[in-house]
Amino acid sequence: MPAAASDCMEKGEMSTTTLERSEERSDGRSVRKNLVLAVMSLSTFMIFLDGTVVNTALPAIARDFEATNSVLQWVVNSYSLLLAGLLLLGGTVGDRFGRKKTLAAGMVVFGIGAVGGALSSNSTSLIIMRGVQGIGAAFVLPATLSIITDVFPRGERARAIAIWTAVGSLGIVVGPATGRFLVDQIDWAAVFWLHVPVVILALAGLQFVPESSDSRKQPLDIPGAALVTTGLLGVVYGIIQGGEDGWTTAPIILAFVAGSILLAAFVVVQLRSSHPMLPLHYFRRRDFTGSFLVIMLLMLAMIGVFFFLTQYFQLVQGESALYAGLAIMPVAGTMMIGAGFASKTEAKLGPRTISIIASVIIMGGMGVFTQLEVDSGYFIPALGLALFGLGAGMIMTALTDAIMASVPVDDAGVGSAMNDTSRELGFALGVAVIGSIVTGVYRSRVTDAIRDVVPEELAHVVGDSIGAVGAVARELPADVAVTVVDAANRSFVDAMSVGYIASASFIGLALVIAAAVLPNKIREQQAEEFEVNDFSSEVAGEPVVAPAAPAIADASMD
Repeated sequence: MPAAASDCMEKGEMSTTTLERSEERSDGRSVRKNLVLAVMSLSTFMIFLDGTVVNTALPAIARDFEATNSVLQWVVNSYSLLLAGLLLLGGTVGDRFGRKKTLAAGMVVFGIGAVGGALSSNSTSLIIMRGVQGIGAAFVLPATLSIITDVFPRGERARAIAIWTAVGSLGIVVGPATGRFLVDQIDWAAVFWLHVPVVILALAGLQFVPESSDSRKQPLDIPGAALVTTGLLGVVYGIIQGGEDGWTTAPIILAFVAGSILLAAFVVVQLRSSHPMLPLHYFRRRDFTGSFLVIMLLMLAMIGVFFFLTQYFQLVQGESALYAGLAIMPVAGTMMIGAGFASKTEAKLGPRTISIIASVIIMGGMGVFTQLEVDSGYFIPALGLALFGLGAGMIMTALTDAIMASVPVDDAGVGSAMNDTSRELGFALGVAVIGSIVTGVYRSRVTDAIRDVVPEELAHVVGDSIGAVGAVARELPADVAVTVVDAANRSFVDAMSVGYIASASFIGLALVIAAAVLPNKIREQQAEEFEVNDFSSEVAGEPVVAPAAPAIADASMD
């Protein structure tokens, strides 16, 4: 028998084993599958919650530790940086050594970081513990989606991924309100202690989770792991810190150059490796590459919605932090509706159509946000949030399913890590790009408006942050203070509108990529390692689907 036919036979047997295992689980073990989904969703909820819940504790942390804005930024960024940089390594380790074991280890590390953060006595130890949390999260996130892919057969996976996506998104949304409540009622350490019972509950739930791994037992790609991890750390560091230090400063340029060189070396190593960490031929698949790019652009646009709306409610309209957190809650409900819609219709509509429809809905939401005024009622932001959540729930669910279906089950960790990496890179880019746009427009407009009203040094203070307006206004005569506050509020709202227009343009780019790259049909069966016409096999709207392995084997035997 030819070697190719033998490989296909082995792959066919591997696929059959996976299918039989899935059928066994769906035949009398549906309760266990639901418990597995609950544990994976809870784990993801905790990771995404941590990304936003700590933000509301920053003012209290600054007061207790006398921390500067730069220090507070690293309390947030040390988590994001290590999470983004280690995701691909975390997914590969899970595939190789066992996803359940990797998830458990990541949970323990994350929990240690949470306890260490709660007990921190200075800002340096807090930043280190946030980094420890990021390391743990990088090994938890890829494992959750990989386990779902292994446990749920292809026909049931869309619904499972929809629930996983909705619950994870809920963590992002409820984080600000939860954090503010805990800080107000207890203290800032409570936002770290919050994770401890969740970690314990998730670890206890792992008893219902079956172990899974790459059945090929390939050796770990150590050179690839070192290159991609350090390369991503360099690039993400440059993205995160560039907006703060300046894009043309030496450390930022060095970070981008070093990161790019390391990632280029990673590509060379992967092309020459017999057991690559990231099989680059997956990027020839429309659903893999298109989904990665569209998800990244969506996350890039998303940062403006949450970050600037909370400032608008508090600093412009004078509402409490708790109100600001609760005010963005409508997005959670419509995200769940959108996720449910996508899970039920993606087989019929396909990832391309769903992404186009969702992008138009999201752009509509961004358009609503541009109509905000200083004294706007809640209806306008609520409508914008509802539209944004609906579209985001649709697109995240459909494309997460698409990217996971585009890789073999044995490489589920790679697919999951790339899905998560696209989100984290998008988030970091959003902070840098959209944040820089809004900050620049606000500074320009407010300094122009008050230059002849207050001394130049005070105008610069107000221009640096709208959060400083209150302190400056208290030192001014009443009539001048009113003028300064009014100018700052109007300038910030104008800058927000520009930011939302920029966000809408990135969503428009995502729409173009979706229309040009994504396939018209979702895969009806899981992708195999080797496919015919990997990138261009979509003909007449048909999905990119691998030939059935047993059929190829039979043909070879004939």
